Amino acid sequence: MSKLAQKMKDSKIIETKKENDTIRIWESYREQALLWRTLTIFQLPVTFIAILFGLIMWLGSNPVINVPEKPLPGQYTLQALPDSEFINVATSYVNLIATYQSSTARRQFGKARESLIEPVLTQFDKEMLIEELRAIESSKITQIFFADPTKTSLERGQGQVKVKFTGDRVRYISGRQFPTTSTRYEVTMKTIPRNTFNPYGIVITNVIAESLS
Repeated sequence: MSKLAQKMKDSKIIETKKENDTIRIWESYREQALLWRTLTIFQLPVTFIAILFGLIMWLGSNPVINVPEKPLPGQYTLQALPDSEFINVATSYVNLIATYQSSTARRQFGKARESLIEPVLTQFDKEMLIEELRAIESSKITQIFFADPTKTSLERGQGQVKVKFTGDRVRYISGRQFPTTSTRYEVTMKTIPRNTFNPYGIVITNVIAESLS
């Protein structure tokens, strides 16, 4: 076989390979196109069903938005406020004055003072902000009060509401723990004209702390 004939034979093989590769690439593109077409056909009813379901949910929904009543100038009567509001105020006060560290007591007592009015305000300034706070900071006193929720009570009287907390009080003086004391806090409250900082106008008029053991 001459060299020319051999070259012609080799060129035919290469052309055949090129044709086979082109066919395979074309078949691969066709398979991908069929796959995407199938996916598109499948997605159309699913999308339609999802849109229909969304429309049904939207047309059938009945949203209810609870907007709290905006505090207006004036004063709430004791009967107009639920027990929970008085318990919340009393709980916040007792937490501030009955559970503290020597490094935080001054800030906590100052915050608790904002809830007080006379006649207990003057007494608080003398006994807590001066005498008690001096002892706490000088002796490094830490105190924790564990209130028993089952013993919390509320009494409504003429022009006032009393909330009582009973629990255990633990004191640490300079790192030394002292015996646990059963203690009761009684917080007396009333209402005054409300404002932005006190939307319900609840203030504390008297506080009694007594040891039961």
